[in-house]
Amino acid sequence: MRKNLYNIIKNEYDKKQRLAYDNLTERRNALYEKVPRLMEIEDEINKLGLKYNKMILLSENSYHQAVDELTRNIDSLKKERENILLSMGYSKDYLEAVYECSQCKDKGYTEGAHGFESCTCFKQQFIALSFEKSNLKLTENENFDNFDETLFPDNINEEKYGIKKSPRDHILGIKEKCLKFIENFSDPNEKNLYFCGPTGVGKTFMASCIASEILKKGGTVLYQTAPILFDTISSSKIKSFKDEVDEDSKYNSIFETDLLIIDDLGTESQTTSRFAEFLNILNIRQLNNLARPCKIIISTNIEANKLYDYYKERVASRIIGGFSFIKFAGEDIRSKTKSQRITNQVGKERYE
Repeated sequence: MRKNLYNIIKNEYDKKQRLAYDNLTERRNALYEKVPRLMEIEDEINKLGLKYNKMILLSENSYHQAVDELTRNIDSLKKERENILLSMGYSKDYLEAVYECSQCKDKGYTEGAHGFESCTCFKQQFIALSFEKSNLKLTENENFDNFDETLFPDNINEEKYGIKKSPRDHILGIKEKCLKFIENFSDPNEKNLYFCGPTGVGKTFMASCIASEILKKGGTVLYQTAPILFDTISSSKIKSFKDEVDEDSKYNSIFETDLLIIDDLGTESQTTSRFAEFLNILNIRQLNNLARPCKIIISTNIEANKLYDYYKERVASRIIGGFSFIKFAGEDIRSKTKSQRITNQVGKERYE
């Protein structure tokens, strides 16, 4: 299965590169027809480039001076092309290929000091394909650009909400803590996050906001509900007993992805084996985090003081020691926004 996934992703990257090339060719042909000088510049740059490479390879006498002259000529031609493009209202890089990932130029790999390695975009796509229900599409809408604190009540009611400030001020404070977590994501001393509170008060939304920012920074993210996560582990172990080693990609991603988001913790089956699996995740990711970013966000209805009621002491104490606890409070925003969408739709249909 692992090999099949790699082949699927490689084919996707091949398509991306062909599309980038086709789009570039289309733009070039259209401009070359309008301004033939642009084609002449391209031809001259290519010819000078060939001469440059030849001289470097042959290392002829006094080639340094000739190479310097070639470099100046190439730079001059590039500047002329840039001026033409800007005068026509285009960006100076309009005649360069546009890739989805500027880091690897849609090849899927980058070249570093230690040779070739998979680009972060490739790793993320591999995770997304391995976990078809990873729900990372949430980040398209649930991100800081769509964060709206006005959805949270502005009144103080400690008896109702369990906090001494308004839910609006409280969520703004949570946002600041999340931004700090993102800023210090690579710091091994930055603790994991434990989101707790009732249903619909923004836990999953805020986790998605963080995921969106980590993806923008080139990190990898895996989002799973607790039941699916532990079912995946159980399934992987069963397959390993059958020597189906190619299936380990899902299992490995749980421990290796930069950010693991576990939603609805506490809704999984409460068994001894699940406790052991959970402790294993916490331990291994904690060790990995010493060398590179390997953080966890837990989203749950379980309050901190109830952890020992759900989990054995070793699991509960590991969470308490390794996580920053953030309590969410307020009204059920999820139900409120859903009701508002229904109301808007009914109103729209009434006037159509």
